[in-house]
Amino acid sequence: MRLVALGVTVWALLARTSCFYIYGTCVAVNVLSYFTIQSHVIMSIALVLGVTFALRRSPEPPWLSTLRLLATTYVVVSGGIFALLIVDAARSPFLLQASIPTQLLHFILPVYAVWDFVVLTRDALPFRTALLSLGFPVVWAAYTLVRGPSANWYPYFFLDPDEAGGYGMISFYALGLSVVILAVAFALVASTRIGAHHLPSG
Repeated sequence: MRLVALGVTVWALLARTSCFYIYGTCVAVNVLSYFTIQSHVIMSIALVLGVTFALRRSPEPPWLSTLRLLATTYVVVSGGIFALLIVDAARSPFLLQASIPTQLLHFILPVYAVWDFVVLTRDALPFRTALLSLGFPVVWAAYTLVRGPSANWYPYFFLDPDEAGGYGMISFYALGLSVVILAVAFALVASTRIGAHHLPSG
């Protein structure tokens, strides 16, 4: 399952970013700056490591479980935000027009990621691990806000001061997204603490 998921993720990423390395119709740095793209790169790394440990028949180390927690949180949040945006009547037709790679990255792969984490994580993670989920988004947001004015480009409207209504509204959106990220991460951590498959063997 992980090998299949890895293959699908890599294919979807390559297809979604082909606009710059094949067609030359977009700016590479802009495309690679999307949170969705970066979160699935993290997911790909986690899948590669997960497959590696499985092939070695080695138990998954705590740091890998944590990496999988972060990757799952990020792809779920990016997919959820995308879903909320297209609920808007002005954007809803985009769902039917979205390419297969886009639908895979925003809907199918996040569902798989949750299944993989909930079912295949054998050790209970401490709740404090969920706090780590804010690290990468904070760095990403800072990078986006610093680069945005010089590039005259923002990946999402809620990070663009002009479209969001100023930095005050950006702070409001950031706070809301932080709460969502923490909620997803805590829910995933809670799933590792429930169920007999997390009990010590022997």
